Amino acid sequence: MFKLLHISDLHAGKTLNKVSRNEDLAYALEQVSDICLSEKVDVLLIAGDIFDKAVPDYSAEGMVLEFLTEWAGRGIEVVLIAGNHDSYDKLRAYASIKKLGRLHIFDRPSPKVEDMIFQYKDLAIACLPYPSERVLTTISEDAHRSYSHKVAQYLKALAKAVEGYKYRILLAHLMVEKGKIAGSEREASVSSFYAIRPDQIPDSFHYVALGHLHLNQRIESAIPPTHYSGSLYQIDFSEKGTKKFVNLVVLEEFGAKVQALELSLYRQLKEVRIAKGQSIDKVLDEIKDQKALFKVILEADIKDPMLNLKTQKLHQVLGEKLVFLNLELPESSSTELPIEVEGLDLLQIYRAYYKQNYNQDLPEEIEREVFRLLNEVQHETHQA
Repeated sequence: MFKLLHISDLHAGKTLNKVSRNEDLAYALEQVSDICLSEKVDVLLIAGDIFDKAVPDYSAEGMVLEFLTEWAGRGIEVVLIAGNHDSYDKLRAYASIKKLGRLHIFDRPSPKVEDMIFQYKDLAIACLPYPSERVLTTISEDAHRSYSHKVAQYLKALAKAVEGYKYRILLAHLMVEKGKIAGSEREASVSSFYAIRPDQIPDSFHYVALGHLHLNQRIESAIPPTHYSGSLYQIDFSEKGTKKFVNLVVLEEFGAKVQALELSLYRQLKEVRIAKGQSIDKVLDEIKDQKALFKVILEADIKDPMLNLKTQKLHQVLGEKLVFLNLELPESSSTELPIEVEGLDLLQIYRAYYKQNYNQDLPEEIEREVFRLLNEVQHETHQA
């Protein structure tokens, strides 16, 4: 029997309108450590997106290094793969930490599939870091095949490489069709262009540990138990109200038993709407002492002489807890407002820009070209 803990999508260095989320991550990682010790976990699986940006800030990097090196003197193996937010070369530089203990980092897919296998006793973990299109094109013998076909072929090769082991795990950072999107993922990376079908996941694995999507979920149509553990905290306001989990996996003779363990949140993300005529003081009295970060939507009239005082009071009372303050004006005056870009990715911003300037939706052929260019830039960050 083996016990595994499956986590993903740490997004160290994440900010919301310049508010750092590192405290939220640190609080979650403390709970991960406690679970590993109390459950006597054999292997900790980290399924990618360790950092939020390819070049993280020093605070985020220090926190991750501290978390990883704390296991050096303990009996828990840590297997970590890169996600689409991570720099391949940044994680490759971390590989030397393995000398301190039981840390095993897989920074990019290798043409030598055997190099992507971590073996521990009679357990084998096949690793697939985020497969950028450029890396897959380099590895694949047929560059003209679709992205999903190339990924499927690589998965088959991984499955074959571990077929002789009693217990077989796939650890991957992928978009799988029918996965539920939280809304905080990069839109381009969760498109159908980069999704594989559930039936392309080999059925010989006892458990498939996925990263990339931020909601804890099982892909029901996949034959092997296939799970996203989800992000460790609410990444942005699209995740407001969602609970966060890690997956405890027990491998036994008759398969994998999976239990989602709920994490408590350091700060919840909450959206508050203040209607016209509603007392701001009353709303503030209800929320000012809550341990949360807020997005406040204030229904307003541009001619209201008290509007400036109302916004000042919200900032004064909530302070750093007020992440976003959105003024919702009557429709007749809303066209005069600039595009709100905070929280949008570049494709969404361009859609909004096109809509505002041409008064029509972005044509599909232009969107496809913008999408292609954005992904080309994104994959450059991996420096593969």
